[in-house]
Amino acid sequence: MRKSLQALAVSSLILTGMGPFVSASAQQADGRNRGVIELLNQMDSLNADVSRLRGQIEELNNGINSAQKRQKDMYLDLDSRLRRLEQDATPDNQAKREGRLTDLEARLKQLEQEGPSAGSSDDGKLSEIDGRLRRLEQAAASAAASAGAPATAVTPAPGTAATIAAPTPPTPPSAPSVPGATPSAGASPDAVRKAYEAAMNSYKTGDYQGAVSAFEGFVKRYPRESLAPNAQYWIGDSYFNLHDFRAAAAAQQALIKNYPDSAKVPDAMLNLGSAHAAMNDVSAARRTLEDLIAKHPGTEAADKAKQRLARMK
Repeated sequence: MRKSLQALAVSSLILTGMGPFVSASAQQADGRNRGVIELLNQMDSLNADVSRLRGQIEELNNGINSAQKRQKDMYLDLDSRLRRLEQDATPDNQAKREGRLTDLEARLKQLEQEGPSAGSSDDGKLSEIDGRLRRLEQAAASAAASAGAPATAVTPAPGTAATIAAPTPPTPPSAPSVPGATPSAGASPDAVRKAYEAAMNSYKTGDYQGAVSAFEGFVKRYPRESLAPNAQYWIGDSYFNLHDFRAAAAAQQALIKNYPDSAKVPDAMLNLGSAHAAMNDVSAARRTLEDLIAKHPGTEAADKAKQRLARMK
């Protein structure tokens, strides 16, 4: 009996001595569990960050692809315009050619602004365009010399080596009857271009009301200049962006009436059809687009008119 009591006492002493070690082991196990949980949370957070970064990379890739596509489309459009200009080098069409050169210069500026974002793979294409512009300049200068008219220098876009020389037409287009208009005879070509570019800058920055005022002032001051039809067109387009569709239609009708031989007439008719459609005058819009296709077949505006007519059916 005494031996049993002694054994029980020894066992109790042993268990009492091991208590702190058992408690310490439990605490260590609990600490390890918390560490594992924190590690898993960090891994989940990292996985979420990786997914978000992949999405951003995809968006950037899509943006680069879109920029490259826009640049390619602009180059193709520019190439087609250059071909038409190279085939149209007669003195009788100098007025039309000067207007086209102005549009061409604006598109060249836009192409060069977008070029760096899409890489330098199109440097060869731009060099080719530069060479073709040089040939066009020589043809225009020869045409001006044969007609006995001085050539008007067109300032190239920044970064281009060529200077496009657009000959002044020997017989200026008839001026429209614009109240308060002053004759543009003797006007400095540099002053005319600066006034036009100032108005165009207002349009490009989205200041459409300012663009309307600037282009209207240009038409009143320089009604005989070859850029006057272009200015009249941008008046209508600015009104369209301001959702003043009635004023937009009136401005384009003024272009068609006052400058019937302008290269901007097809675009004006297309814009006029859009204005009629915006005013829910579908019949007038359809007549305008059909008239455009009939009078100006083969133009880019006529192709767009066909597409819009197909959507109206």
